[in-house]
Amino acid sequence: MPATSNSLVRETVVLPDVPRRTYAALIEALGAHRLRHTYAHGDLELWRLVNSVSPDEYRRFLEATAEYALRHSFDGWTLEMMSPRKDHDWVKCFIGRIIEAVAFDRDIEIQCIGSTTLRGVDFTQGLQPDEAYYIANEPRVRGKDEYEPEVDPPPDLVLEVDVTNSSIPRLPLLARLGVPEVWRHDGSGVRFLRLAESGDYQPIDRSMAFPFLSVEAVNRCVAERRDRS
Repeated sequence: MPATSNSLVRETVVLPDVPRRTYAALIEALGAHRLRHTYAHGDLELWRLVNSVSPDEYRRFLEATAEYALRHSFDGWTLEMMSPRKDHDWVKCFIGRIIEAVAFDRDIEIQCIGSTTLRGVDFTQGLQPDEAYYIANEPRVRGKDEYEPEVDPPPDLVLEVDVTNSSIPRLPLLARLGVPEVWRHDGSGVRFLRLAESGDYQPIDRSMAFPFLSVEAVNRCVAERRDRS
């Protein structure tokens, strides 16, 4: 069973603009855990971490939040829900624009699946990334409206912006899902990471998806954008 810090167990997260239908379905999906929560004027405050979540409960959680982009992680035992901050969102959007601009400039076909939930076929793990892209495997998913882990390959590239402490390490989840490359921004800079044969991520200087692009160039662009803001 994955370890969870006791100091985080009672922390809460505030989810803004939650439709009443989504709120009702979410509370029902996790009803066995008797979540203490407050729902007022569309804002839902509830525990950030929920332990002892079964794969079936996770499946129902995904169904309940299908129309609400709820950033989360699930490691097979603990479900963590997150509410991104402003600094998280601008970094995510800016790096996403870099990826799309590079692909357009080099005439590379890509498919962005945004923050679509990536999960195992048996619902024993899953997470919502910040952004995910098909590049080399774009022809295999071209024209598809939904991500189907039972038949689709994992995205070629995932963007992760981690400016807050997360209880559940997300890189091991991405590794188990088979994502070959991750661009991770930890609040101080971007790192390019590739999935090694050992099953963990190792830093690289140039992107595998865009071999002509260096991590130094991306960090320079992000720093220049921050200096102008």
